[in-house]
Amino acid sequence: MKVVEKKKEKNIDLKSEESIKRQLEGNFKKVVTVLAISLSLFQLYTAVFGIYKTAIIHRAVHLTFILVLFFIIYPLSKKNLKDKIGDMIDYLLVGATLFCGGYIVFFYEAVADRLMNLEDLTKLDNFVGVIVVLLVLEANRRSNRTLFFLMLIALMYMLFGPYFPGLFAHPGISLERLIYLVSYSLEGIFGTGLSVSSTYLYIFILFGVFLGKTGVIDFFINMAISLVGRYSGGTAKACVISSSLMGTMTGSSLSSAAALGSFTIPMMKKEGFKSHVAAAIEALSACGGQLMPPVMGAAAFIMAEIIGVQYGKIALAGLIPAIIYYINVFSIVHFESVSSGIKGVNKNELPKLKDVVLSSGYLLLPLLVLVYTLMIAGYSATKSGFIAIICCIIVTYFRKEKHFSWKDFLQACEEGAYFVVEIAVLCAGIGIIISSVTLTGLGLRFSDIAITLAGGNLVLLLFISMIVSLILGMGMPTPIVYLLTAIFIAPAMISLGVSALAAHFFCFYYAILSGLTPPVCMVAITTAAIAKADWFKTGLTATRFALAVFVAPYIWIFNPQILMIGSWYEILLVFVLVSIGVTAIASSMQGWLINKQSWLERIILFISGILIVNPRGGWLMVISGLFLLFIVVIYQLMSVKKLKMNVKKGEE
Repeated sequence: MKVVEKKKEKNIDLKSEESIKRQLEGNFKKVVTVLAISLSLFQLYTAVFGIYKTAIIHRAVHLTFILVLFFIIYPLSKKNLKDKIGDMIDYLLVGATLFCGGYIVFFYEAVADRLMNLEDLTKLDNFVGVIVVLLVLEANRRSNRTLFFLMLIALMYMLFGPYFPGLFAHPGISLERLIYLVSYSLEGIFGTGLSVSSTYLYIFILFGVFLGKTGVIDFFINMAISLVGRYSGGTAKACVISSSLMGTMTGSSLSSAAALGSFTIPMMKKEGFKSHVAAAIEALSACGGQLMPPVMGAAAFIMAEIIGVQYGKIALAGLIPAIIYYINVFSIVHFESVSSGIKGVNKNELPKLKDVVLSSGYLLLPLLVLVYTLMIAGYSATKSGFIAIICCIIVTYFRKEKHFSWKDFLQACEEGAYFVVEIAVLCAGIGIIISSVTLTGLGLRFSDIAITLAGGNLVLLLFISMIVSLILGMGMPTPIVYLLTAIFIAPAMISLGVSALAAHFFCFYYAILSGLTPPVCMVAITTAAIAKADWFKTGLTATRFALAVFVAPYIWIFNPQILMIGSWYEILLVFVLVSIGVTAIASSMQGWLINKQSWLERIILFISGILIVNPRGGWLMVISGLFLLFIVVIYQLMSVKKLKMNVKKGEE
């Protein structure tokens, strides 16, 4: 393989810092292109006509494509990119993948008959099972070392259970049974993770690629700039709006940060924002992309699979938390802009909203169709995604310039496959970890331990879960952080009376925020690189900006209305109160409301925000919080009026 060293592009939220790619040329490039397009065509076909044969065979086809692409694209070691021995090893791994994948796809029915009695499994059956595990391990070693070590621990834990101490001990699983469970059943590699990546996750990522090729990103930026560009901190506010819109189609923090940051960060710096502040605003805005329906992050798809509900219900439940998140970010940006004296862009330099909408508004049609088919019509996630992809192609015929050609279609299919490769590898690894937790009973025992540590106190348990999520986020992608807290902590919450949806959303939310918090904050590192700012300072600033939304998950644990559970007026009332409370907290963090705040005002405003969003205090606390907020607002208005009068007297 002819290779050229190239650092991996940070455009998907699951990629490791260590991952690097070969840049292929000649025949290898053609082979990879054909494989990538073939995989996307297979996924489109199954999106319309359903899974291929059986669940195991469908996922085996998907995994075979993924592993072949992965071992060709990602080298054995970043230190030996041009090592011929490494290339030979990759040839062997590709061959082993084709052999084992083909064996499962073409002979699984015969193997399944032998699985009724594990003693009937042939040596070839066991050999293929072991090789499949080793292939998934090696792929994850190259992609994410942390997950790789977790997978090794999971396998050893299943095999050597009797030798572990105390509560961690279990009877153990024989090697033959382990091979069967991990390599040939829905409890292992071909379980939850691959179920997600081989169906709606793939289709939605492909939809994001197709939608991006329609020019919708430019439309998002232009529309946001035309809406808020002339106000204080206009470009930063446009960044927030465009990032929230971008999140509706990518569900990826890093892809949003990379795609929009190159436009928005230089604009913010030009307007007067410090480099690390501009980077922090983009990082915070981009992180919300995984929360924003209809296309949320990969962890949301895994959540739907674990809870056993339609993805459309997950997307609907995520709407208000996403809006609250962006209300906080918008508030932070506003208070930061006003306190720093940053003005907006001259109105004459901005595009007109009417012109932007009339010229490019049609680009929103695929998103609207996706929302309708997924959340209203009740179509399956895969079929909804397929219809939305067709709409992406159709809308290009509304413009005068180049329409979506057959070449564009194939190119989008190819790019979509590249986006999914590492995600699918991680999803396969997830299966091994899930099997070790469920099959050994560790999840239930750990849940009991968590409840004991919290003394049966739900609030303390929630706090422990938050801290665990933020710690796990140091070096691990969002889906893995979510998964670990979902299988260890969420059952404890549920046993204390929390609904499954609220408990899993709690874990999901903090898994996303862990991408902002130092010392490992991949989204902040990405935006800091674009802004040429200090990444650690950027991470700290982004975390400070996000403090107000750190309280949001506690709210929906006790007020499920935030997750669209309840009557419409209850949902509306809670949403309004939480929005006010979060804005008050954001104001206190920035030290600015109508004017600069004293420390006493900041403390009072913070307390008022907590009282307003406090779900356990009842109406007395809510009214008290609103009253405190009212007092601060009146005092601020009086201070501004007094200041203006003093200025006027000075002029006289």
